[in-house]
Amino acid sequence: MVIVINKGADKKEIDKALKKIGKQSKKPKLTDFFGKLKNSFGDGLEYQKKIRNEWD
Repeated sequence: MVIVINKGADKKEIDKALKKIGKQSKKPKLTDFFGKLKNSFGDGLEYQKKIRNEWD
């Protein structure tokens, strides 16, 4: 996204352009929709070893 601010812009126009930038920069994360999974898997490395262990 490109925001053009002219050389003779006043403070109102600059603030308006900066607000557009601020609204666009926030990206949603997966945890925003599903929440955090605290302590449901324990140690992440041990969980991965248990799930992906194909030889045992």
